[in-house]
This record gives sequence, structure tokens and C-alpha cells, in this order.
Amino acid sequence: MFQSSRKLLFLMVLWMVFIKVNGQQKIIEGDSIVIVEAVLKKMNTNLNFVIVPGPVYNSATNLGFAILPMFTYNVSRKDSLSPPSSTSALLYMNFYGSWFIAAQQNLYFGQNKWRMISSIGYGDLRTKFFGIARDTAVVRNNDYVFVNQKTFIFTLSGYRKIYSGLYGGLEYSYFNINLRGVDSTASSAVNKAGVDTGTHSESQLIPGFVWDNRDDIFWSSRGFYSHLNFHFGSHWLLGDHDYFLISGFVSGYHKLLPHSKKLILAWRFFMQGSWGDVPYYQLANFGSGDGFRGYTHGKYVNHSEVNAQLEIRYDLWKFISITGFLGSGKIFGQISDFGQSVWLHSGGVGLYLTVIRSRNVRVGLNLAISRHDYGLYVGLNQPF
Repeated sequence: MFQSSRKLLFLMVLWMVFIKVNGQQKIIEGDSIVIVEAVLKKMNTNLNFVIVPGPVYNSATNLGFAILPMFTYNVSRKDSLSPPSSTSALLYMNFYGSWFIAAQQNLYFGQNKWRMISSIGYGDLRTKFFGIARDTAVVRNNDYVFVNQKTFIFTLSGYRKIYSGLYGGLEYSYFNINLRGVDSTASSAVNKAGVDTGTHSESQLIPGFVWDNRDDIFWSSRGFYSHLNFHFGSHWLLGDHDYFLISGFVSGYHKLLPHSKKLILAWRFFMQGSWGDVPYYQLANFGSGDGFRGYTHGKYVNHSEVNAQLEIRYDLWKFISITGFLGSGKIFGQISDFGQSVWLHSGGVGLYLTVIRSRNVRVGLNLAISRHDYGLYVGLNQPF
């Protein structure tokens, strides 16, 4: 315990050293708080840059460290309607041999009529495997085996505005995963749960719809944002499994003070369901890929999920914002199993620093406490 506390303290110090607090040193006009920004601004006034290091902790991968660099810019200066585009990356490692690198490109152009998103990632993560369909009771934190998961992921999507805030489009995703137990006991436990070890590939076509009329994509104060996606995985797409998956969410943002954006209420509802020969890594995974904070990756896994979150966001002082959030949800197999699964609650607080004032880009540190679990998260922009 003492050793973990020292590591956490060390990473927190690193986080504060890398980031120049803008109340202490004004690097450029606009109160950005990163070092490289000044140089880039002289080269191109349309370009903003931020790099954020910080600790990441959850009980699946333990204490780690992430670096998140991001560029923001407008594709065309004549485009007054499209949100800022961005190019970002993730560099992650921990003290137990896990690592992951990724990059993402978000493009908004054509007077907000077009949006394209692509991402690529590769890494090898040592994590905990708890099994599948263990959702009728709160799972103990020591009931797991360790597995290594080497992963390559690629996604590409394009959306076109249909009417007002409604977009329609298509996404392609491919991932190759090599799942293996750290020893024979772990491999046996994984196979006993019905999950195949070894290398598997999945290829998906995902038609979908988006509604987006937010006033700001990085820190919204009004509007709604929602996705509805239909995932088709098949052998004819050169994947290893045949299955169908539907997922979606809707988020809302509301100003609580008249003529002010200082106090915001944000909420989110998420759902997912799947049918067929669904691979383990495409099942609903509570606290992973669903925007829900506070639960260990892989602890609650099944075919279906619903969750809801509520968050209050308050601009405390100049570049500092604080948040408080709570939520609850369930993982279950079929609709008939809904009443048998346990409710999974969570709550926590967040601290955000504005790092690019002109774009409203913020870096956040969130602490979430849940039912016999917890998580510490660092990231850019609003969590949902």
C-alpha cells in the first residue's frame, strides 16, 4: 500500500511539473498552459497544441502513466460552422509491463456537413480476467486471473449531414487480438469461461446515425449529442465470428444559470445489446467503452448493458473547473435476465484545467468510487 502511494505521489508531481499552471505563467495570448504552444502559434495562428501527462489507475491494470498530445485546428479558415478538427495520440505504460500507443484523427469540414474519424492503436496489456455473465452479485476484487492481451485496432468512419443536426454514415473497424493467460492456470480459467485463447481477427461494418447540435464539442453547455450504431461482424468480412450488435447513447447539456455557462448539468444514457457468436472483446463491458467511471475493465461482461449518468460542472475560477457525478447501470444477458442482475452504482469528483482557452480544451482528472471498486482517470475534454 505504501509503495503504491509513493508511485502515485511521484506521478502526480510529474503531472504538475509538465503542466505550466496559467495563473503562474502566461505563455501566449489566450492563456494556454503548455510550452510548445507559443512556438506553434508564431508558425500558424490556426493551430493549437497541448500535451498532457498524468497518472491513470484502475484495479485491472493498476497504476500507469499516460501522455496525451493533441493538435486542434480548422480545416478551412473560411468555414465558420464546422467545429475544430483535431489530431491526437495516446502513449500509455505501467509498472507491470503493459503498454499501448494510439492515434486518432477527427475532421470536421464543409460548413459542418461532413465529419470523418479514423484511429489506430497497438499494444500489449496485462489485465485481469473475471469471466462472463457474473452480474447477479457484486464481484469480489480478488476473484480473477491475469491475462495478456496483444491488440491491434483500426477504425475509419465518415458521416454526412442529412438534416439539421442529423448525420448518417458508415464505419469500418478491424482488430486483431492475441489473448493468452500468464500461466496454465489462467489459460484454463479463460477457456472454462468459454473464451478462446490465441489470435483472433474481427472485421465489422457499422452503419450509424448521429444527432449533434451541441454548442461546443469539447465542453458543451447546451444541446444534445447521440449515436445509434449497428455492428455487423461476419466471416464474409474476413472476421472469425458471425454476430450482430446494436449500441447507442444520448447525452444532454443544460445551463443552470441564466446568461451564464458557469454551471452546467450534463446527463447520458447508454445501451448495448448483441446476438450471435459474439467474441469476448465485443461483449458489453461495464466501465469500458461505455463512458461509465469507477469499475474495473472486464469485471462485469455480458451481452447487454444499460447505464445512466448525471454530472454537475462548475467553472470555479478562471481556468479551473470542478465536477461531481453519479450514475448507475446493469449488465445482463437477455431482457428476461434484467431483474436478476445487480445494480452497479458509482459517484465521484473531477478537476479540470483549461489548456487552450480559444478552443475551450480542458484536461481533467477524475476520481470515481463504486461498489467495491474505484478508478482514477486523466483525459482531455468532457467525459461525455
